[in-house]
Amino acid sequence: MRRTLLIGHHGASWRDWLKEHRGGRPFLCLDPADPVQGVPGQICLFKGAKPSITRFYGSLDPQRAPHVTISLISAALATSPDDLLVQFFPYRSTPLLRQVSLLVAQMLQPTEILIAAGTDMDQGGFPVGPSEVEIEKAFPPVVQMAQRKALWIRLFESCQKHTIDLRRVSIDGARLGTGQRFTPDERKQARLEHALYAERAAGTLFVVSDVETEEGDVSAALDFSGCSKAHFVTPGAYRNLLCGFARQSGEDFGIGIVTEIDWQSMRAQALCTAIPPAPLRILRLGALRVDSSGRELGEVRPWQV
Repeated sequence: MRRTLLIGHHGASWRDWLKEHRGGRPFLCLDPADPVQGVPGQICLFKGAKPSITRFYGSLDPQRAPHVTISLISAALATSPDDLLVQFFPYRSTPLLRQVSLLVAQMLQPTEILIAAGTDMDQGGFPVGPSEVEIEKAFPPVVQMAQRKALWIRLFESCQKHTIDLRRVSIDGARLGTGQRFTPDERKQARLEHALYAERAAGTLFVVSDVETEEGDVSAALDFSGCSKAHFVTPGAYRNLLCGFARQSGEDFGIGIVTEIDWQSMRAQALCTAIPPAPLRILRLGALRVDSSGRELGEVRPWQV
């Protein structure tokens, strides 16, 4: 068995190293911002030039959804247990990424770990001792952004329009849809007549509104709902949000963006690579917002939407 784990940093690139050393090995890329993915915002297992397993990540920040990373590693080990080559995301010295890096290494049990020179990482605690290697410098951030923009544009050229009934799908990765939805009458009783949507879950009142709610109405809504805190978001926060389509099994089969939500009918409009009519059972919502011209509009805060 041969397994290699590659760990680098934002200023380094494994591009040329992979061209020289990968050969025909299965390649697991855990960096959601790497253009090798074909589409940013996802992580993939490649067999040959094409991905064989894809996971929607919805963000460019590797710290955003480490559970998705672990899920893909588990699937990759089940289908490609030997001769696996794994590229870690650019490492930053944070407590979470430190723990994730050790967990990834423990799951993979690599026969070798290669760390790019200049990576700010405590190299203790790994299953095998890392070896330091010199690799090429990464392109400047402005060039990387331009690369991703070209990929986004290519993605949207292959997308088709979809209408999604949010009452008939599970929503993953967002606050929306995790609780008990208020009826129009309940919104009225809670003094949230102006709200487009409201639900309660685990002691938190979640409200979608394009009108600022007065303090007295917030208190009344909390009293009615029995919640201890309230979270408000504008409907515009969902516009251009990266989304993924998945089957009931959890298998991803499309990626795109939400373009609009009709809160009265609870139907979302999306552009997605899936072919309609799509067997959509799980709608995954990400954090990154991208418009149809390929401009990245930043990421929403964790659990903001």
